[in-house]
Formats: sequence, C-alpha cells, structure tokens
Amino acid sequence: MKSDWNDLQVFLAIERGRTAREAATRLEISHSTVLRRLDAFEQRVGSRLFDRTPEGFLLTEAGGRIVGRAQQVEAEMLELERLIHGQDGQLRGQIRLTVPPPVAQFTLLPILSAFRERYPKIEIELVTTYAYSDLSRRDADLAIRFSETPEEHLVGRRLPPFHDAIYCTPGYRDRHFGLDRQAPQWISWPDRAAFQTRVKTTPYAAAEVGWTLPNLPLQAAAARAGFGMAFLPCIMGDGDPQLVRAPGTGTYSGRPAWLLTHPDLRRMERVRVFSKFLAEALNARKASLCGDLSAVEG
Repeated sequence: MKSDWNDLQVFLAIERGRTAREAATRLEISHSTVLRRLDAFEQRVGSRLFDRTPEGFLLTEAGGRIVGRAQQVEAEMLELERLIHGQDGQLRGQIRLTVPPPVAQFTLLPILSAFRERYPKIEIELVTTYAYSDLSRRDADLAIRFSETPEEHLVGRRLPPFHDAIYCTPGYRDRHFGLDRQAPQWISWPDRAAFQTRVKTTPYAAAEVGWTLPNLPLQAAAARAGFGMAFLPCIMGDGDPQLVRAPGTGTYSGRPAWLLTHPDLRRMERVRVFSKFLAEALNARKASLCGDLSAVEG
C-alpha cells in the first residue's frame, strides 16, 4: 500500500468529525475533495475504511486497525512542523491567537494595534471562540485561557485576574433595590447549577432567576433593557454608560487567566516577542481587568 500524509489527514478528519462536511470544515477543503480523497485512499488500501450510516461515517474493522497508527504519524508530523516553525527567528509572518470573545472585544484590540505599529511584518490572526483550541495540533499558536490548571505540556504566563461584577441600569437599581421595593431578578446563563454556584456568595443569592439567555452579549443587552441584573466581566460592564453596579456588591474573581503556547513554539522569535508584548500590556491594564473603577474613571 502506498499512501501519504494527505490520505491520513482526510482519514482522521472523517473519523473525528463523523461526516464528510465536518471533515471538510476541519481541513478547510471542499466536501467533494474529502470524498474523492477517501475513495482514492480506500482503493489503494483495498478495503473500505468506513461504513456510511445515517449516524455518519463509522470505522470498519479495517479502519479500526489503522487509526492508532494514523494518529501516531499525525503526532510525529505535527511535532516536526512545530520544531521547524520554532526555529524561525524572523520577526515576520503570521501568529494565530485564540481568545474568548469579550477579551478580544473589550481589551485586546488597542493592544494588537500597538503591536502592529511596532512590528508591521507580523500578522495577527485573531480567533474569537469559547471552544477549546488544540495547541499541539497547531489550531493556534497562542491561546488566552481561563483555567485552574492548564495542560501540563503547555508553557506560558499567568495573566492578571479578570473579575466580574453585577450590573443593571440606574433605573432598575432605583426601582428594585432597597426597602419596600420589588425584589430584583437575575439574568442567568443556561447552566443553572453553575450560575447558582456563582451567585451564592453575593448579597442576592436568594433572588429569583427571571431570564435565561445563552451568551454574554444577550445578557448585557437584557441588562441594558432593564430585564434584571447580570453577571458580566468588568471589562465589559464598567465601560458601558448604560450600566451601573448593583448596590452592595463588589467584584468577584473567576478562574485564573493564562497566555499559553506549545513549548516547541516558544523558540519562534515572533511568538516570543508577541507573547511578551501581550503579557506586559495586559499587566499594565491590571486595574481595569480587576474592576478598579478608578482606572475606568481615569
């Protein structure tokens, strides 16, 4: 049998995604190209590697025998790629950074602009997502993550803490807080158990949930519309002229923030320079990240 790395990439993408369309998305190629490469690979192997079922592509016995070896080859190829890129000492080229959307929108844009002014040959590709990015598979070069214990095989820097606070409109505050006034209601996220854990240390742990909305932009919009009080990152709420903090509340810490990369890439000069620049810029903004209102007012 003769095969190449492209064959194995297609095979593994289908095995992980279960459909040709999902595999095409992962590989950034067309759906028809995935099917064509799989057909050609199966012909060279001399066996069907997947059963096509209503639930998607399922490994056959023949496919199951090679999946472990394909994963091993993938790991070796990715390690080789990281080693090659890690030795790149030029301050030019692309860096892919993945971050949660609020961090990008409310904190990173001016930092990235300042970096490009200093290093115009380095292109920053910003990926805003809450999804996990596998740095070992080069889904990204750097990631800002919020975690108590980041993966042991990654290296990086501890960032300043990002705090949350409880926000509502001034009108909602006047109507719903204080003696003989209608009790305030929470704007929750869908994971009710996690939300209750989050609010139990606040003065309003017993308040009812009035609304459940799926993401931070909608929760912030609902708070601005007077639906209730919402837990929002301080970087998001403190700069919003339509919101104020709920009476009797302060800031609340979340999971630690990290700037992480794969150890093979820390030798890449542009990654090293960008990582240092980004960490220093975020540390300079520590007060606003932590919700120090004097930093916002200043």
